Amino acid sequence: MSFNELRRRADEDAAQEQEKKPASKRLRKLQDFDFNINRDNAAKIIPFVLYMSAWIIIYIANHHYGEKTLGKMDKMAKEMKDLKADFYTINAELSNKSIQSEVVKMAEPLGLKPLLVPPQRMKLVKNER
Repeated sequence: MSFNELRRRADEDAAQEQEKKPASKRLRKLQDFDFNINRDNAAKIIPFVLYMSAWIIIYIANHHYGEKTLGKMDKMAKEMKDLKADFYTINAELSNKSIQSEVVKMAEPLGLKPLLVPPQRMKLVKNER
């Protein structure tokens, strides 16, 4: 390799470093937490801060909505369990009360008695005139 070629490569490397320097300065500022905020920088930052604030508010609102929905779901599940238990209880009582012996017991105070003889069919006789 010649000296000129080394010099040309060194110049190219220096040019590439100068192009990368602004990014490295930004990274150093971020790493050092060295934020120099003045009026010009603040004006540039305001839209981003508002954007992030809007997302934070949306996130918090979504979290509250989710918690509220979960509470309602738990309440509905408990109510559903109670209603299911009531349904089974009432259904069992109804099937118990519809037994023939229970119906007879409930009808006795009303003066009704079960038939001992099966019902008979009545025939209508036509008068011939």
